[in-house]
Amino acid sequence: MSEYSPTRRTPRKHKRVVREGTERFDADGVKLEPADMMTERQREADDDKRILGELPPHWAVFNDKR
Repeated sequence: MSEYSPTRRTPRKHKRVVREGTERFDADGVKLEPADMMTERQREADDDKRILGELPPHWAVFNDKR
């Protein structure tokens, strides 16, 4: 590194530091995922099963008539 000089005519250039990030991700559409192989009906059935599994028990539909 050069020392500071008030008589220096040209400014020193900044040395850019580039570090590789730790982020690792796949862009959408790059890799084939299991969901890409499913039909629309299979996706809807999977969504329904997931949603029904997430609902609280008191939201259940009862078909029993008393």
